[in-house]
Parts: sequence; C-alpha cells; structure tokens
Amino acid sequence: MKKRKIIFEIFDSLFIMILCFGTLLTAMLMKDSSIRLSYTIHMKTFLIVLVGLFVYFAFVLNNSEKGLKKTIEHLYYQVVNE
Repeated sequence: MKKRKIIFEIFDSLFIMILCFGTLLTAMLMKDSSIRLSYTIHMKTFLIVLVGLFVYFAFVLNNSEKGLKKTIEHLYYQVVNE
C-alpha cells in the first residue's frame, strides 16, 4: 500500500512538471519564423537540475503524508470543536 502511494505522489508531481514544460515548449514553438533560435544543453546546468529534482522528490515524498495528516487533524478538530 505504501509503495502505491509513493507511485501516485511521483506521478502527480511529474504530471504538473510535464504540464509546465508543455506550456513553455508551446510558447517557444509559437515564435515568429523569421527568428532563428538554437538551444544547447550544458552538462553542468543539467546536473544541477537533476540534483534539484532529486532533492525536490525526496522532500515531497518525505513530507507529503505528514502534511496531509496535520491538515486532516486540523480540519477534523476544527469541525468537532464548533
């Protein structure tokens, strides 16, 4: 059950990232045809992005369930005490 939750959390995060990437890619491709742009990937920058993604996923996977439990407890106790 725990493994399945992790898979869904990773899918949710990647889905949002893919939507953002698609939006940015669409904006880049809808440029004027007279403008010539070329994109290069620098290995140093690419590795920094990969490390950042790893740290992000480690943080999200570690804290998402804790935050959800705190939110549910807060809302539950707020409704019960009213």
